[in-house]
Amino acid sequence: MKTFTLSMLFLGFLLGATSLPAQVMGNYQQQNNNTAINYRANFRGVQRAATFLDASNEVEITINALSNQPASSYVAVFSVFQAGKTVSSTNEQMNDRISGVKTALRSLGVPEADIYIDMVNFLPTYAFASEKKIFSRKTLTEVPTGFQLQKNIHVRYRDPALLDQIVTAAAGQEVYDIIKVDYQVDRPQDIYTELRQMTFAYLDTLTQIYSEQGIGLDSAYVITAENAWVAYPADRYKSYTAFAAQQLTAQERDEAVVDKIDKPTLRFYDPIPANDYDLVINPDLLAPAAQFSYSLKVRFVLPERKIPTQKIYEQQYFMVTPDGKLVPLRLKEGE
Repeated sequence: MKTFTLSMLFLGFLLGATSLPAQVMGNYQQQNNNTAINYRANFRGVQRAATFLDASNEVEITINALSNQPASSYVAVFSVFQAGKTVSSTNEQMNDRISGVKTALRSLGVPEADIYIDMVNFLPTYAFASEKKIFSRKTLTEVPTGFQLQKNIHVRYRDPALLDQIVTAAAGQEVYDIIKVDYQVDRPQDIYTELRQMTFAYLDTLTQIYSEQGIGLDSAYVITAENAWVAYPADRYKSYTAFAAQQLTAQERDEAVVDKIDKPTLRFYDPIPANDYDLVINPDLLAPAAQFSYSLKVRFVLPERKIPTQKIYEQQYFMVTPDGKLVPLRLKEGE
């Protein structure tokens, strides 16, 4: 079931969470602290700082909405490489391996329609042959040595747990290179429609709040602009290297030869954070998901206020009578 929450709820939670136990920072943030790198997620957010517009009769509101959607299907792409002496032998060995992979995939319940073979390239290979003559320099001549063939296997599946078995089936035919896994979401236009409807409903709520404060936005001239995009998991993986190294003094570095070993490069899924969004669908994100964003900017141009003109009163004179009454004097023109 889909749920949504407002950024104001996030703020209230954070303000009330000061007494909770500390959360784990993680090795990635530790690495950034050690190297004096200020980590900031790379996403297309909108500046949230409040600003005053130059025109005094304009009000601008920006609403950002985010929808985290699990994939309806996945496509894993495997690369198959084959080298051989002749065209026929190279192609035959390649087809035998691909046929073995397809047979194993069908046993896992993957239908033939969800398997696609993509021809990438078929190239001849050359090497230099040396020819030594008695009274001249050695000659190096390129000669054909064989052929290299590359094909890619595209496999569509819907259960994410099936990928481990697909990888095992490919490895059984010495296919080890999984190039990428694409996430696919059915009917993305429905997701954008939901985000747009929810955003405009939230705008109506804000307009009502302004009205209650005496700012009648319903009578304003309205200018709108919107933007929408999606971030798939393949674009959200980050890499880092986790290790703790001994710090050497300058003398130690001068007196010894330092041999460093290669550290493994690790990767992790880093989703778009929800802190810059007013509305979030499926905020409880656990597994990598497709993240659909929608941003609406609305500028209300209020009618110019009419400053009342000062009324000019006619100058009058009064006289106080002996009994204390104030009596206006009627002066003749010119007096």
